[in-house]
Amino acid sequence: MRLVLTFLSILSMILTAQVSRAQSQPIRTTYVKLGSSSALLMEPTTPGPRSHIAIVYTYPGTSLSLNLGPVNNFNDPTGPQLASRGYRELLLNHGLAGPKVGYESIAPAIGQAIKYARSLPGVDTVLLFGHSIGGPLVAFYENVAENGPGVCQGPEKIYPCAGDRLKDLPKADGVIFTDVHLGEAFRLLTYVDPAVTDEAHPLKRNPSLDMFQAANGYDRSTTGATYSMSFLKEFFAAQAARNDKLISEALARLSAIKEGKGKYKDDEPFEVSEANARPLQSDVNLISRTRDQHLLLKSDGTNAMQIVKSVRPPMGQDKDVGTYEQYTVRGFLAGEAIRTTKDYMMTEDSITGVDWPSSSNSAPSNVEGIKVPVLIMSMTCHYFEVPDEILFDHAASKDKELVYVEGAAHEYTPCRPEYGDTMKRTFDYMDGWLSKDKRFSSNGHITSSNQPEQPSVVDGGRPRG
Repeated sequence: MRLVLTFLSILSMILTAQVSRAQSQPIRTTYVKLGSSSALLMEPTTPGPRSHIAIVYTYPGTSLSLNLGPVNNFNDPTGPQLASRGYRELLLNHGLAGPKVGYESIAPAIGQAIKYARSLPGVDTVLLFGHSIGGPLVAFYENVAENGPGVCQGPEKIYPCAGDRLKDLPKADGVIFTDVHLGEAFRLLTYVDPAVTDEAHPLKRNPSLDMFQAANGYDRSTTGATYSMSFLKEFFAAQAARNDKLISEALARLSAIKEGKGKYKDDEPFEVSEANARPLQSDVNLISRTRDQHLLLKSDGTNAMQIVKSVRPPMGQDKDVGTYEQYTVRGFLAGEAIRTTKDYMMTEDSITGVDWPSSSNSAPSNVEGIKVPVLIMSMTCHYFEVPDEILFDHAASKDKELVYVEGAAHEYTPCRPEYGDTMKRTFDYMDGWLSKDKRFSSNGHITSSNQPEQPSVVDGGRPRG
């Protein structure tokens, strides 16, 4: 208990600066134990008109299948930003360590968090919040909650979910996405290095497919590049081909495991040589602008409907060449594998040739099943302009918005001083969306049937300004 209180005291000091940049309303923190998981509730010390809305924020970690342990979400800026504006936010940490097979081991904790949030006095509306790779997680959860585990069990899935732990999950009343990936599996696809031609010897590379070679357009001094269309076509075709080989190998090894002919009884290690092989990070012309006009929150305080262009700097890094990640066969197939088609390619305003339904954690596929209101906010100093537009286009909700924040980096802060207080612009707009009349008016969700058993709590109890 003393360690928990000490942690909360330190956390309070860390977050004070974030709160001071938001609003002046004082907030308090409460540590909440939810089975093997834990959460930090941040809320205004005096409930106000926005306190009937609670937001559950969660982030799964670096990988679905690596043994990396839990990730600490307690210091995420969304907590103080929204609590200081009058909302309640529950920052959820997943307590499950060790290899994971898809999102099935994570989803039940999100359900517990939603039930707990609904139990708070005065709360009648609960939303999910996913940032970055947390976006695919909350999209998966809400799709399953609204439509049942069958959505991840179809024959189109590379690794259908078991679904035993995904029944009767409580639904959220809305979903917020900020600067999100299109899926764990799609992220790994873009890490697959096509210059690797021999899985047993990943340092033996094909220079004609190496995006970090000067001959192919890479500038090591700037970490930037200008790649030719012919190189990009060959690169993405080879990336898709190597991705297909990895999936085929993993499926063959899974078949052997099921037949009792594998190295181990139920699962086994599966190594993948990766190199963060993303031309989009070096060549800032790739996926750099939207196809349609969308709302842009500009640095001068005005808003405009326009084609939105990225202002990100080059981010190409070759430090991971020749390194590998250790997955498991099941973990790779369930969480890191997605199929491509012959049209797989990235251009200035598009990503094509991805078989989105083939992966259970595909965000575009999952948002097709979500009917509650959806807000997508994208930061123009990162590389999600096109991915977030793809997510918006797939979203089935009749109440959906896509908004871009000029000059904001991935963590909401400005990438250059001239872009001003991008953090404030982001959360001020989110506040307006959440509090808009009739969008989340009293929903009457609090009933005796959905009140969970009260978990143990430790109250930080210290108002912060």
